[in-house]
Amino acid sequence: MVLMSVSDLDDKLLNVFIDCPYNGKRKECTFAEIRDMEINERRDFFEKLNEDEKVAKWQKHLECFMNAIAR
Repeated sequence: MVLMSVSDLDDKLLNVFIDCPYNGKRKECTFAEIRDMEINERRDFFEKLNEDEKVAKWQKHLECFMNAIAR
């Protein structure tokens, strides 16, 4: 089992659309609110979230990602 540090998670969240098969364009996208933000704006957005919120969003993103590649 590999554990992710908070800084690793922050990096993943900032670059979440890189591995997204939908490029964040799904109506139900976990990160729709940051889709059109620059990296600096995304940093500000994620700084306002606590760790639990970040983890929950990352888990939801991974679920969507796994569903997309399973199709």
